[in-house]
Amino acid sequence: MTFEELGIDPAIIEAIHEMGYRNPTEIQEKTIPFLIDHEKDFVAQAQTGTGKTAAFGLPLLQRIDFNSPVVQAFILTPTRELASQVSQELEKFGKNLPLKIATIYGGVSYDKQISQIKRKRPQIIVGTPGRTIDLIEKSVLKLSHVQYLIIDEADEMLNMGFLEDVETIIKSLHSEKKTWMFSATMPDSIQALIENNFHSPKILKTKKKSVSNENIDQRFCVVKRKNFHQALIRILQCEADFYGIAFCETKRETQELADKLGEHGIAVASLHGDLSQYQRDLALNAFKQRKVQILTCTDVAARGIDINDITHVINIGIPRQHESYVHRIGRTARAGSKGTAITFITPFEKRTLKRLSYTAQSEITPLALPSASQIKITKVKNEMEKMLPLKEAIQGKGDGFRIDESFNSFKESFSDMDQEEVLKLFFSWVFNKSLRQIDDLGSLEAPEENEERDYRRDPRKRSRPRRNGERSSSRGGNSHRGASSSRGGNSSSQFSRRKRRPSYSEHASF
Repeated sequence: MTFEELGIDPAIIEAIHEMGYRNPTEIQEKTIPFLIDHEKDFVAQAQTGTGKTAAFGLPLLQRIDFNSPVVQAFILTPTRELASQVSQELEKFGKNLPLKIATIYGGVSYDKQISQIKRKRPQIIVGTPGRTIDLIEKSVLKLSHVQYLIIDEADEMLNMGFLEDVETIIKSLHSEKKTWMFSATMPDSIQALIENNFHSPKILKTKKKSVSNENIDQRFCVVKRKNFHQALIRILQCEADFYGIAFCETKRETQELADKLGEHGIAVASLHGDLSQYQRDLALNAFKQRKVQILTCTDVAARGIDINDITHVINIGIPRQHESYVHRIGRTARAGSKGTAITFITPFEKRTLKRLSYTAQSEITPLALPSASQIKITKVKNEMEKMLPLKEAIQGKGDGFRIDESFNSFKESFSDMDQEEVLKLFFSWVFNKSLRQIDDLGSLEAPEENEERDYRRDPRKRSRPRRNGERSSSRGGNSHRGASSSRGGNSSSQFSRRKRRPSYSEHASF
């Protein structure tokens, strides 16, 4: 099926084609015709990364009266990143239309957003719950003419504690509005929200057996908790094309992981709530532009990250809220591609892993960390690939390859050695130090039987493993560390590289 067959206006079709889209996804195919043709509340269970922004955005654009100067549609998202992402996507879809759209969220000046609303007079507003309620209470945001309320990532709103705010916003709109809601999962609280605030909605649920994307290879690795970061480093050392996100539970863990990766020369950025909006934008843009290989973040900060070519999602421990797992791994294997999700667990989380697998309705299989031999071979191959352009230039130009005159003296130094000896000399000179470091790494996998035996002998040596949904006072989200620098100073950079190199925040721009 094509977008033309869904009944979308030609002006919107042209914009979609310019974006490179030709055929709708499953959720778009089932949602768009209904929302175009029916004046009814609507609820869809849609996985992250299935194209739900277009699923509600395209029919919404067809329902807007562009001659009217009032706000006709309000889109509610859990985070500012997702609000910005949705707004940008709608602007692309509506590039051939006289569309006016505004975005409101916390962390930036009220004055700028208030001025935007008054000056621009948008037909559509995208916002987060907190700032939306603030502007309603200030009598700045007037939603009396809103005909369509769209609630995106409803289950994430629940996880973040915004459910009461969502109900407040719903009740602030007139009763004749139509409400469309999208959620990856349908917990009891979301179902209660539907029953109490929707009018005989059309409910569309996924027919797939798996809640999570079937193109994701879901793996787990049993490691001592103190070795989680080292396990990730090993994977990064063996995956030359790794481009992924590592999820942590707290802001402090997020920054600490970024610091440790940076100390090993890995290009990394962190994204968490202790950063200013400017720093968050800086980190996200660096990741989108592939200036960094991996982004460490919390669940909250990751909302709105919409990048199609992410290869890996890493879970630094099992998420406290199992529903978050589905959202997390949905960041990879988008647009029909394949991806890998790896979850590091301790030996005592095997039962919790089974419950997680049940929630995701997918099998999560064991993964062995790369061996020292695999890491060394990968390192050598990566270095040789870096030399390939120079090698091709030398071979292609032959005697015409320009080289400094001191090369002759250099060449004479090896006159008493054959080719094999010269290769051994340079291999040892280039690789010996780093290869010895790899040999010294040892095994990181947790010796489960021994640890269980130690645990039974003296349970006080280990804290009780957290249950799903349980809070831990020692690892709470209110970090006092902030966005500490990878260089150990007082800089607030959220980027980490080698210690001797300046952090991203020390430069004026990218």
